[in-house]
Amino acid sequence: MAVLREKVDAVIATLASRQHGAVTRAQLLSAGISRDMIASRIRSGLLLPVHPGVYLVGLGPVPPLGYEAAAVLACAPHALLGRRTAGHLWNLPVEPPETVELLVVGRYRKSPGGLTVHSISELAPSELRRHDGIPISSPSLTVLDLGALSSEQELQAIVNEARVLRLVTDEELRATLRRHPRRAGARALGKLLDSEYGPRITRSEAERKALDVMRKHGIEPDGSDVKLGPYRVDFLFERERVAVEVDGYRYHGTPRRFVEDRRRMNYLAARGIQVFPLTWHDLGPGAARAMRLLAATLTERRRAIGSADNLPPCA
Repeated sequence: MAVLREKVDAVIATLASRQHGAVTRAQLLSAGISRDMIASRIRSGLLLPVHPGVYLVGLGPVPPLGYEAAAVLACAPHALLGRRTAGHLWNLPVEPPETVELLVVGRYRKSPGGLTVHSISELAPSELRRHDGIPISSPSLTVLDLGALSSEQELQAIVNEARVLRLVTDEELRATLRRHPRRAGARALGKLLDSEYGPRITRSEAERKALDVMRKHGIEPDGSDVKLGPYRVDFLFERERVAVEVDGYRYHGTPRRFVEDRRRMNYLAARGIQVFPLTWHDLGPGAARAMRLLAATLTERRRAIGSADNLPPCA
């Protein structure tokens, strides 16, 4: 009897080790463990029921991700971690939820107690990932869903961190928006991306808009589209040695452009030229604030540099 008990316990341990300490009743029965054996181990505390038909192996601390794995098993076969649970595991700036949050593909009528379940009509292959073997929503889908739970500032922080961690590209976010235009977070994410990119206009049109905004606030650059060594800057304030650049992911979002921009900024910095970027938001709703900062920057630079007579030319 003791040998049989040890064999059964070994089978349970093997199953649980593959699933962060979680097992299902169906898996145990398929492995040849009887209902009476399962009941006995529940009474002894070896199996801890966490959801209907789902257990965690007891007699020790719950392994990391044990509750998350159990939650997915409880809603299998089409369940995956999502929303704030996924965001936390992707290391995005969100607080972990009090209960595990799941996505289930298709209709799901009943949520097990202690879980938060949301449905999604369909899931593209690229939107299903795995975190230590547990199904989880892709970073782009996670960000979209977090748009329904976050303020504008919180969502901006989430998107920025996802970019910094190289979890998403803007192309992936746009593709996810196209696939799920009616999900709760789609409107907020789309609005955020649109505010960063601005309308689909040419660079010269964006520069004309920037010049109009500066002139409206009494700021006149010394030149536009100025060549400095091997590079060009959108606007240059010669005396203050400030270059104003109309910035945006539309122009600087590719890895090659990113590297080239850094080389150009280093070249300008070596010549004492400070770059003042203007986003599309700075040319619209944020224009007044941006122009105040630009004016203050120019004043401070004049004070720091003093007379421009003794300075070498910017080029």
